Amino acid sequence: MKHLPAGLTVFLTGLMLLSLTHHAAAQAGQPFGMLEVNVQVDGLSCPFCAYGLEKKLRKVGNVASLEIHVSEGRAVLKPKPGTSLDLAAVEQAVRDGGFTPGGLTLTARGRLTQRQGTPALELSHGIVLLLAKDGQTDALESATGSVVRIEGQVEGQAGRAYTLTVRSFQVVS
Repeated sequence: MKHLPAGLTVFLTGLMLLSLTHHAAAQAGQPFGMLEVNVQVDGLSCPFCAYGLEKKLRKVGNVASLEIHVSEGRAVLKPKPGTSLDLAAVEQAVRDGGFTPGGLTLTARGRLTQRQGTPALELSHGIVLLLAKDGQTDALESATGSVVRIEGQVEGQAGRAYTLTVRSFQVVS
């Protein structure tokens, strides 16, 4: 697995309703799109609290599976194939459960491409994650056209562009 230099930023474009649908060109039978979202839940301390949070998060559209890790203070959501997850809705569900959403981490799979001269990760149905040009993107630019799996930290707020700071990526084709 290749690791990117710290601070590489990816910009999420669109309305933050990210497609998780199967991509016809996905290789090895795996879809392009987000594969998993982890949300840090500040204030989560007991199983009863976890039950209340689980009820709120299950109301977020298209959640296929959900795990609450009380000891780690986090929730892990996996989408239904062929659907989408709204990151703002995930954060709001945490707030509605009486907690403070902390960091969001996501794992995504897509094809490295260029959009208007900017390195980008193309997911399914035209969803694109733009990578900031900062001189640290050489490793990704050299893999343009390849299918990659990327993990990173999401930052931002509802109604504004979220950013994804890439922690690691792996070329899978």
